[in-house]
Amino acid sequence: MIEKEMKYRGSKSDLIFKSVKEQRVDGSWYSLYNNNLNKMYLRCTLMNFERNYPVKILSNRMNVLRTYITIVTHESVLVHKPKINPWFLSGFADAEGSFSILIQPNSKYKTNWRIKAIFAIGLHKKDIELLKNIQSSLGVGKLHKHGKNSVQYRVESIKDLQVIVDHFDKYPLISVKAIDYILFKKAFYIIKLQEHLTKEGLLKLIRIKSSLNLGLSNSLKEKFSNWNEYPVTRPEYIFKGIPDPNWIAGFSSGDGSFGIKISSSITTKIGKRIQLRFEIGLNIREKELIKAIAIYFKLGNYKEDDKMSYIYYINNSVNFQVTKYSNIHDIIIPFFNKYPIQGQKSLDFFDFVKVVNMLKNKEHLTLEGFNKILKIKASMKEERI
Repeated sequence: MIEKEMKYRGSKSDLIFKSVKEQRVDGSWYSLYNNNLNKMYLRCTLMNFERNYPVKILSNRMNVLRTYITIVTHESVLVHKPKINPWFLSGFADAEGSFSILIQPNSKYKTNWRIKAIFAIGLHKKDIELLKNIQSSLGVGKLHKHGKNSVQYRVESIKDLQVIVDHFDKYPLISVKAIDYILFKKAFYIIKLQEHLTKEGLLKLIRIKSSLNLGLSNSLKEKFSNWNEYPVTRPEYIFKGIPDPNWIAGFSSGDGSFGIKISSSITTKIGKRIQLRFEIGLNIREKELIKAIAIYFKLGNYKEDDKMSYIYYINNSVNFQVTKYSNIHDIIIPFFNKYPIQGQKSLDFFDFVKVVNMLKNKEHLTLEGFNKILKIKASMKEERI
């Protein structure tokens, strides 16, 4: 949920070059029967509250030359795969995407610097099918293997990046990552017009990069000592509303979590209480987005004191949490049945639904049912890479 304990939330360039989320997957498919609907989902899921893990911490490693192994080429884009809803894709990119400018010393170029604009989504290798579907839906980009467990979907040619720009212009990002996109788009057009091949254009990109993500590396600051003489002001983030329910499905597939909490109870025969929780947590600067999600689910209303039901403030973070059984059963589950979670997190949702149904049937009040829930909870933690 947090990046450097919620001090910053922007494009996740660290996912591209360093690490990935630990996720659990068995790669199988399962059927979910609900309200006479028979749907097939890939059996896989993500760690609960994954933003707490160090893989979410940003870095300046875009300036470090890395070696990648291309595992899917452009020809693979032609393979037929189900199209991802464009708003789902934007929601998922709001959660998992990154916009970066690569600036590396290279004597082969007239300016002695190699420049690249890169859009990427980095996930665990077990989520490669979701990345392939994203690749197929956009029709551009390649998949790269980096390290033992990481796979990145990357778009870096100017021709292909135009497709990315066209997509996000039509289906805009709405989180704070939209600010990264605005800066990225400026850099993209500088490169497209080949202004980056001049000293003046290079300095423009340096100044844009200084406001993108965590800014410039120390080495770039040393090489371009006048980078802050004409700084590029980072635009103010203004939340503009949730555009489509598929955006929520995409964002939740990246940043949502489905959890099971077990605590002591004096009111049950087995002395235990089961609590279900759906949660999304972000930096405090995105409280308007979190509020809007609560309102979208009709679980909260604005109040003069800025307090809402289902919204919790912890240090520099703001969390949307749904724990009431009736809300989970009547609102959350039907919503994600209609607008499905995709990728590895779908197994968490599947296990979550199983426990919801067990509570509905009072199975949790028996020792046998409680032990079954314990096994489901354990599998949600232990089936990881």
